[in-house]
Amino acid sequence: MIKWGAAGSVMGRWKNSRRVAARVADLGALPGPSPEFHARLRAELLREHAAERARQAAAAPKTVRRRHRHRASRRRSAFGPILVFALLMVGMFATGVRTHHSVPGDLLYPLKRGAESTLLSLAYDDEDLARREMAAAHLRAAETACLLDEPAPRESAPERRRLIAETLDDMDTTTRAALSHVVRDSQTTGEARRFARQQRTLVEPLLPKLDRTNRDKAQQYLSYIDSFAASGQ
Repeated sequence: MIKWGAAGSVMGRWKNSRRVAARVADLGALPGPSPEFHARLRAELLREHAAERARQAAAAPKTVRRRHRHRASRRRSAFGPILVFALLMVGMFATGVRTHHSVPGDLLYPLKRGAESTLLSLAYDDEDLARREMAAAHLRAAETACLLDEPAPRESAPERRRLIAETLDDMDTTTRAALSHVVRDSQTTGEARRFARQQRTLVEPLLPKLDRTNRDKAQQYLSYIDSFAASGQ
């Protein structure tokens, strides 16, 4: 009985093995992928590859543009302070030029007079102070000429006469201060005489353009510098 059981078990295993072998044989007999399937798969893979390359090509210029923009931004960042400094220097130079050429009544004229006062205070002796005061008096004469040459509306004529009167007064005061510092037989004596001649050359042509009050001031000024030149100092 035991022998029969063992034989039956062996027979059962053999039958199962035959069924498995038969199924494997059936699977081997199944047809593989068709050529059309291979063609479609290859075409799909080629399309995916082409699409990926197109995406990479489209992304590359953006990356390059971003890189160029970053470099340009860094250049602009480095150039910015230089540009600001240059603009400041140009602005300061232009302001300085306008200040130097300003006349009484201009917005920048007080800056001009302030700088002039500073230069006078920096004189190291009486002779140097006399030279600087003569230069300031010469500027007052030139400013008076500019005020007379500028066309002015009728309503502003009184204001211009007032500015001319103040400028003539400043010219007279500065001239007297300058000549008072000139020492006999000093180096500035010849310079003072040249200054007196230059002032007469500049102020005398202004007399016909001045009103009566300012003309009297200018004539008194010319008499003073003539007396200085005739004194033999």
